[in-house]
Amino acid sequence: MHKDLVIRWVRRAGVLALTGAVLAAGVVTVQAAADWRAAEAPLDVKPVSMSSISDDAAAESDRTAALSAQIDDVASQLAQLKGAVLTVNGSVTGDTDSATALSGQLDEAKARLTTVQQQLKAAQARLVALNKAAARQAAINRSAGARRPAANASPAKPAGNGGGERDD
Repeated sequence: MHKDLVIRWVRRAGVLALTGAVLAAGVVTVQAAADWRAAEAPLDVKPVSMSSISDDAAAESDRTAALSAQIDDVASQLAQLKGAVLTVNGSVTGDTDSATALSGQLDEAKARLTTVQQQLKAAQARLVALNKAAARQAAINRSAGARRPAANASPAKPAGNGGGERDD
């Protein structure tokens, strides 16, 4: 049993030695990684000072005040534009009413023009009919004058011009 006891102690000592070696290797690895990281990314840039932070805050405060003033200016311009738009809308409404009234007047004028054109066509047709009737009457008068003997014709009145007009 003594031999078994020695084997157990040797085995335990080996496990403890290997565990210590693994722990030492871990520590060495972490230290090597930290050194490598520090060499690759050095901290060359200085941290921002408190005075530069307060200067930047003051500059941003001034910028905020300037932007606020610009927003107020834009708001007043928008109010003016709104008033102008309302004025123009009133004008457009008036123009629309005028256009509607003028459209009604135009429709009435078109109807009157159509009536006058129809009356003109009827008058032209009557004029053509009267001209034809006058031409027929003149032809009848000429033929009747040619059939009458020259002795029956009265010398005091000439025969006229054939247009059916009277000499007064």
